[in-house]
Amino acid sequence: MPSPASENASMDQVRELLMGTQLKDMENRILRQEERFLQELADVRETVKNRVDSLENFMKSESASLLHRLQEEKSERAAAVKVEQGERADNLKAERKDRADALKQEKREREEALAKIAKDLAKTNEAFERKLTAFSATLDAVERELRELFLAESSRLSAAAEEKYKEALAALSRTTLQLQNDLVSRSHLSATFTEFAVKMAGDLSPAGEGDAPGDAARPAAAGAAES
Repeated sequence: MPSPASENASMDQVRELLMGTQLKDMENRILRQEERFLQELADVRETVKNRVDSLENFMKSESASLLHRLQEEKSERAAAVKVEQGERADNLKAERKDRADALKQEKREREEALAKIAKDLAKTNEAFERKLTAFSATLDAVERELRELFLAESSRLSAAAEEKYKEALAALSRTTLQLQNDLVSRSHLSATFTEFAVKMAGDLSPAGEGDAPGDAARPAAAGAAES
């Protein structure tokens, strides 16, 4: 009969053969899912950052272009007014005043237009900030949901592995118990054959021989035990 230490070693080897590959496969799958999730999250963040930078550069470019055009137009008008004033110093005093008033009005209107543009830009920026905040909240929610799904899947796989391990251990225990029962049955059968051979040898020995019945039956008993 094998010792308990050898039985435990055999059970450990069987457990390693049955569960080792499956556990490694599950660990690799979990690692791949986590890497794919982190890569997708990094891609989303990079895309959002690029779009924000593009919008900011566009707004700066448009604002600078508009201010440059306004400054050029203002300079040209001022130069034209000065030329006309030089040429028509006497006849255009009233016109110069009207033009000055017109320029002031135009400047005021342009300042109002610029203020309106700045206000619209501020509103646009505020709306974009709200959308960005909402998108960030949605992204956080998606991240939490994916993490919860990942944890649930990991727990499910761990529970399934534990169940498979228990089933394999129970099957191994049943097999070991069956082998022990078979060994006991064979030992009992061998003892029965030995006793029967001894009795047969005693019955067949002639009366008066020097050998005892037990001595004559030993070879037969030994042969039955070896079988």
